[in-house]
Amino acid sequence: MINIRAINQTKAFARQDGALLALLWISAFAFTILTPQSSIGGLLALSTPFFVVWRMISFRNYALEGSISYRRALVYCMYTFFYSSLIFGVAQFLYFRFLDQGRFMGTVSTMMLAMQTAYKQNGIDTKEINDAMTLINTMTPLELSFMIMVYNLIIGWICSIFIAAFAKFRIKK
Repeated sequence: MINIRAINQTKAFARQDGALLALLWISAFAFTILTPQSSIGGLLALSTPFFVVWRMISFRNYALEGSISYRRALVYCMYTFFYSSLIFGVAQFLYFRFLDQGRFMGTVSTMMLAMQTAYKQNGIDTKEINDAMTLINTMTPLELSFMIMVYNLIIGWICSIFIAAFAKFRIKK
């Protein structure tokens, strides 16, 4: 039987935690753009699953009195990634549209050139990298932010399958 109250409660917590996750992603993106030589942005992005596990366990302990089903944890995680992807997509669109001035493309070009060098050293053709750069450079801010949003959704939903399993782990007191 469908419990509308439980769904609404799960969605409400997922919205709040999705906004927090979007802030984590925005800060990771900002660190990546502002200091591309630093690994802080990458570390913040890689902390995403740990952050979602922490927030899901907080939801379980605070709102559900320490008990959550796998299905509800999966729905919570999927909604969290959905809301954070939407917020992050809007933030990226605003950044690309009004603030970027080519900084993002410069960072991507630098990374692609480094990849090209590694490909050439290993005897691999770099035509695919050149084609990818051409495609990325022709994208509008809306297309670019939408593409990143869809990637975040897909990766987040795949990670949700594994993250939801952590809802069952309990620390014995």
